[in-house]
Amino acid sequence: GLEFFPFLNFIGVFVIFAIGADDIFVAVDKWKNRRLDNENASTEDIATKAFPDAAGAMFLTTITTAVAFFGTAICPVAPIMCFAVFVGLLIIFDYILCVFL
Repeated sequence: GLEFFPFLNFIGVFVIFAIGADDIFVAVDKWKNRRLDNENASTEDIATKAFPDAAGAMFLTTITTAVAFFGTAICPVAPIMCFAVFVGLLIIFDYILCVFL
């Protein structure tokens, strides 16, 4: 098991909730924009055009946020370093889950 898991890492869950909600907002916004542009298109057509566009936008926001947290990992304070690495990994896994699920 884990011998050291700082309590600060639990704050990362709330960070991920916010980022996940933002990712879903981006996907829904892209969907609505495609639906307005192509009112008579089928659901499959809208999905094939909206979701790749949304995944690209989500990737840019995800990578910049993850890099910011990984950059914080240079901090010599152990709980802050663990928090930075933990949340950086959570952000990457959040993107993977949002795109593939």
